[in-house]
Amino acid sequence: MPLWTRETDLEDKLLARCEAGDRAAFEELVGPHLASSRSLATRLLGNLEDAEDAVQDALIKTWKGLASYHGGSFRAWFLRILYNQCTDARRRRDTRRSYEERTPVARPASPDRQAEAREALRRVADAMEGLPPKQKAALHLRVLEESSYDEIGSVLGLTPRSARVYVARARSVLRETLAGAEGRDGS
Repeated sequence: MPLWTRETDLEDKLLARCEAGDRAAFEELVGPHLASSRSLATRLLGNLEDAEDAVQDALIKTWKGLASYHGGSFRAWFLRILYNQCTDARRRRDTRRSYEERTPVARPASPDRQAEAREALRRVADAMEGLPPKQKAALHLRVLEESSYDEIGSVLGLTPRSARVYVARARSVLRETLAGAEGRDGS
């Protein structure tokens, strides 16, 4: 019997165990490919830290996506997922660098302006605390985590359209609350 048949049979058995939720089988399945995956990721991303992150992300996506694997070379399928992770990571890094290069370096603010900024942040934080939990979570996910409406909906158990409504309502309430606070402060 050719060697590739034995490896394919072993992969099939490991995949069946993985589909049953056996994480040890998953480690056995991907283990032989970790060295080459780290090497590829390091080559694509230029440093070991980013490469390790990409490999971890690829492992998670592979585990979660096992149901979409339809045969062929498991190694090639896994490395394709890794390649896509590296491409996405490089794109995010390049976008961040481009933004940082275009953004002028701010001069240190005067103590008065720093105090004003702290006060404004405190007002926003207080206004956020007054929001209902789902609105607060939706706004946080959208603004601070840059999540899509699909993702927000998944997290909060909403449709993407409802997630959009929650974010819009939270923004509206914050605007009203902050405008009211400024009016009371005499600003």
